[in-house]
Amino acid sequence: MTTEPKTLTVYIDGPLNAQALGEVQAKIDDLDVQIGNIVVLDCTEMTYICSSGLRIFLAMHKDVTQRGAKLIIKGLQPLVKEVFDMTGFSQIFNFE
Repeated sequence: MTTEPKTLTVYIDGPLNAQALGEVQAKIDDLDVQIGNIVVLDCTEMTYICSSGLRIFLAMHKDVTQRGAKLIIKGLQPLVKEVFDMTGFSQIFNFE
C-alpha cells in the first residue's frame, strides 16, 4: 500500500521585507514536515523579497530537504523571479 505525499502550502503575500520576516518565519516554523511531504511556497501575491527573505527561503530549502521532503516555489512575480535569477537561487529551487 502506498500513500500519496502530503502537500503543505504556505502563502506569502505582499512584500517579504524586514517587517514581514517574523510572520513568514512563524508560518514556516509551524509546519510539520515529514519524509515524502511536498512543501509549496505560494508566492503568487508576493511583490518583493529582500536579502533576508532569500536567506529564509534558503534555510527552509535546507531544512525541508534534510527531512526528506520536497520544496516547490509557486507563482513568483516576474520582478521577484529576476532577483532569484540574478542571485543564482533559480538553480537551487524547484519552481511551478
